[in-house]
Amino acid sequence: MIGYKIILQPKTAFGTPLVGDTLFGQLCWALRERFGIEYLQRSLAGYTQGNPFMIVSDAMPEGYVPLPHLPSLYWSEGEERDRKKLKKLQWLPEQALSRPSEQWQNYAKSDKHISVNYDLMSKHMQMHNTINRQTHTTSAGNQFAPYSNYQLWFAPESKWQVFVLLDNSTLPIEQLQQALNDIGQMGYGRDATVGLGKFDIVSCEETPLFNQTGNAVFTLARACPQGLPFDSAFSFYQTETRFGRHGNVEAIKGNPFKKPILMAKTGAVFSTNTTRYVGQGIGKISMSQIEAVHQGYAPVISFAMNTKRLEILSCTVSTETL
Repeated sequence: MIGYKIILQPKTAFGTPLVGDTLFGQLCWALRERFGIEYLQRSLAGYTQGNPFMIVSDAMPEGYVPLPHLPSLYWSEGEERDRKKLKKLQWLPEQALSRPSEQWQNYAKSDKHISVNYDLMSKHMQMHNTINRQTHTTSAGNQFAPYSNYQLWFAPESKWQVFVLLDNSTLPIEQLQQALNDIGQMGYGRDATVGLGKFDIVSCEETPLFNQTGNAVFTLARACPQGLPFDSAFSFYQTETRFGRHGNVEAIKGNPFKKPILMAKTGAVFSTNTTRYVGQGIGKISMSQIEAVHQGYAPVISFAMNTKRLEILSCTVSTETL
């Protein structure tokens, strides 16, 4: 699979966070609408048997990747000692990947460091009201019953990068760009029909980021590592239960909800020599759309984990506990 870096520039607020598994699902719908259902079915052949045709990362600030979820004692001490401030250092410059991994936290940036004058990302509540299109009133008895939904705003003129691993023999990059451009024009995620989720594609190019080697990897999207042969002693991750919903026409049918899926959050670390991606395709997630799948794969960046440092720290903690 070939790795691509795609730079996006948001043009409106978003109703749904720009994350890999959700974007993968919407790309599948966009491919179906542009090239037909048979094209999508051919692309998805073998997806749940370890043969993905496309793997999509979360969106992240241009030039940065998420700081891996490693134990706090793994990081070498720097000038900053405040734990609250250290927790906010979540973005690692790509240039820092060449440094020893235990030093990465010293190079990591917070949202405020990346966007000084504006919040890099901020949530704002938007008020709504339901109108009965037959009576032109809010509800029975003309009751005023407003409700609110959050909107996710990005810093003005900010650019975000999405990494995509692609099997060009199944899906050429030009067709992926067409599908992604369709989403950018029509809108991504919730409330796209009222103007949210629009973006422009700034650039799309191959990236050497996935050619790195090492004894461990960290993920650029949520993943399903269940049952895979990772060394648990040197794997670190936080879990999240995803309660997915169908999109497009399936969203307005009788049952728009998918089965919950337990996933490892973005930035998970797994001790393995595997390169490019980890995880698995998840099927049988829907009662209403039998053929539906969920992206349980995640693009990964390989790196050299200092396992001796972790072993020493583990022994030190055990001794102090005794």
